[in-house]
Amino acid sequence: MKRVAFIGHRDMYYGAESVMLRIARLVKSKQLAEPIMVLPKSKHNGFREQMEHDNFKQVKFYPYKLIGHSAIRCFLCLLYNFLGSIKAYFELKKLETDVVYTNTSVNIFGAMVAYWLQKPHIWHFHEQPSGGAFKWIPKPLFPIYRYLISRKNTTIVFISNTQKLLWEKEFCQNIPNAMVIYTPPAKLSITPNSLAKNDKPVFGFLGSFTESKNILSLLTATAKLNSHYPDVFEKLILMGAGEFEEQINKKTKELDLQNVVELWPHHENIAPFYAAIDIFILPSFFESWGLVALEAISEKKPLILTQNTGLKEILNHNEDCIFIDPFKTEEIFHAMEKLLLDADFREALAKNAYRKIESLNFAERFENAVTTLFS
Repeated sequence: MKRVAFIGHRDMYYGAESVMLRIARLVKSKQLAEPIMVLPKSKHNGFREQMEHDNFKQVKFYPYKLIGHSAIRCFLCLLYNFLGSIKAYFELKKLETDVVYTNTSVNIFGAMVAYWLQKPHIWHFHEQPSGGAFKWIPKPLFPIYRYLISRKNTTIVFISNTQKLLWEKEFCQNIPNAMVIYTPPAKLSITPNSLAKNDKPVFGFLGSFTESKNILSLLTATAKLNSHYPDVFEKLILMGAGEFEEQINKKTKELDLQNVVELWPHHENIAPFYAAIDIFILPSFFESWGLVALEAISEKKPLILTQNTGLKEILNHNEDCIFIDPFKTEEIFHAMEKLLLDADFREALAKNAYRKIESLNFAERFENAVTTLFS
């Protein structure tokens, strides 16, 4: 059986890593290959424990970092990763690695290891190329990326057609070996008895606490909603973790929202979160796909979603969800207001989106695509 090195971009249980884990599990269960899990030596939140729970025989840790937003940080990162990639090269070569799978575009360490090994490389891009006031990859590194993504034995996996086009526009070139794989929502163990009986609608956000998720604008819109409709609005639940948590707490106090905003710590079991909310909102500046939004739809929750998302390929505005311009806080407020006050509209959105997602057979298509990719 061939061996695949799955090189994660962080030892944290969030969206991109959960997708990598799902693929590794599928590859293992279908006996397509033996996974070798590779993670950076860094802080963690239970992801490595999940590796042990899934009984992966090989879990390796190396010193490496992700590409940053500044050119100086990127070149320092390349130097730091060079040392780690040499160690990884010798160990993975000794393990007779046949394929390298790299998770996320900013994880250049995986691409470096694949280059040293001269093995087939699957590079899974989860990010959109730009958003907000920064770019994932600074322009001085574009020549390196153009070379790496154009290698004959490299396949780039995108999570939406929109994302693929944006990256080709970013690099000013076609990406020859590429495929699009829609990531399906996870199956959650929510029973009717576990659903919260809320007297008033509860809004919810789930994701990493980072600047790109636009949580501060969401809090501003929430403050206005609470001041306009204190007798109708219940609360907003924010579930996640990340470097932006301090700013979120500061903004919550500044807007006097301590009584109506709850911060839930990140946990791999997200079923209690979806059971507790009535309306899901994802106001990110950009979302290549929006896996948590699909999960909300699967649990029949009405959805408010950034218009900068690959899900626009399958969802329609005011039919399956409400799309908002994340740079306009007033749009976020008006979308929340509409769903807060119109129960019939909430129910219609949830039903329409659920029927559409069910009809697309995401899970089966995902499994077939992964099987083809690793066969």
